[in-house]
Amino acid sequence: MNNITVIIPLHEVQEGTNGLYKNAIESITDQVVKPSNVIVVTPVGSEATKFANDFDYGAIKDLVKVIENDGKTDFASQINYGVSKCETTWFSILEFDDEYSKIWFKNVETYIEAYSDVDIFMPIIVDVDEFGSFIGFTNEAVWANSFSEELGLLDKDALLSYQNFNIDGIVMKKDIYESYGGFKSNMQLTFIYEFLLRMTYKSAKVMTIPKFGYKHVNQRVGSLFHSYKLNMNPVEANWWLNKAKSEFYHEHDRELSYAE
Repeated sequence: MNNITVIIPLHEVQEGTNGLYKNAIESITDQVVKPSNVIVVTPVGSEATKFANDFDYGAIKDLVKVIENDGKTDFASQINYGVSKCETTWFSILEFDDEYSKIWFKNVETYIEAYSDVDIFMPIIVDVDEFGSFIGFTNEAVWANSFSEELGLLDKDALLSYQNFNIDGIVMKKDIYESYGGFKSNMQLTFIYEFLLRMTYKSAKVMTIPKFGYKHVNQRVGSLFHSYKLNMNPVEANWWLNKAKSEFYHEHDRELSYAE
């Protein structure tokens, strides 16, 4: 797909990373319509940088650029840095342990042509466990009658009552992402939810393409959200959810305290 960059945040290398990363890269290589560029974001001077530079990207090696981030290395900050280096109109997010469906960018290209006013396209995500067993679907709720004001589109009112959405695989306009503030790393557990609330509050149009577009490994051991699930109690989790609901109208990061 012309004029789109895939951003892959890779902050560490663990046992099994090579196989997962290989599958993720192959899901780009196998696209019917390929992206323009791939940016891999790694911490400066890290093992992840060496791993990404040494990896055999095969047919898409000329599309891949590894960039080192000398700032925060959390997921949100890595994406923000990757977007800042992106030179295309659109970008997409691919986690190193996930995979695009083969026709994802072909579908996106068709929808961009048909819905020129949409700023963010989300895939219907198939969630699997780390062994590949099916868990469920994510982002499909917008296609339920009466869920939101317009079928297929996500709005703020719907988000305030239902939070199960994921930004992995999204294809988004870079200028909208940057002008509305990007991801807030200080939101920790609920940065995805806060981001979508902020986008819809600012009147960005968010549409889910009604076809399977992305395979997501949910709660992989060692992942950010697996760690949260193990260590965060319900009271703290609920605090972050409510914080997102009160924070989304601020475009940029503010200092947050759990004592608030």
